[in-house]
Amino acid sequence: MRQRGMTAARFAAVLGVAAALTAAGLGTAMLLRADEPTSAGGQPPPAAVPLSDAEIVGLLTRAPDLGTLADPRRRSSCLSGLGYPAGAAVLGGRQVDINGTPTVVLVLPGDTPDTLAALAVRPNCSSADTGLLADTQIRRPER
Repeated sequence: MRQRGMTAARFAAVLGVAAALTAAGLGTAMLLRADEPTSAGGQPPPAAVPLSDAEIVGLLTRAPDLGTLADPRRRSSCLSGLGYPAGAAVLGGRQVDINGTPTVVLVLPGDTPDTLAALAVRPNCSSADTGLLADTQIRRPER
């Protein structure tokens, strides 16, 4: 009888360890999933800037509307965080709303001379946290 009691105790211990490992695994998976970027409403951010190519090109012909990023220090910090030189020329800009989130679209020189980069960032963009929501590369119009 004593032997049977030891077996039941061992079984309960093994079952307890398995339950703890399962809970830890599920908890870790939920934490990792919670860290995935989302926009307002819990939806994943758009992959592309919510402006047409023509609208992006149109931003080149008027004064940029950069909101809080009009401040040179803040803009320099943001550009550095995005991987651009702090003094990179912003060719255009516009404040937009993406899924209820205030956003600034920055138009910058693209990776090649014939492209433009349109980046949608949160207004508090900085080198520590760019708040990048979307990135679109388009063909630069011929001059």
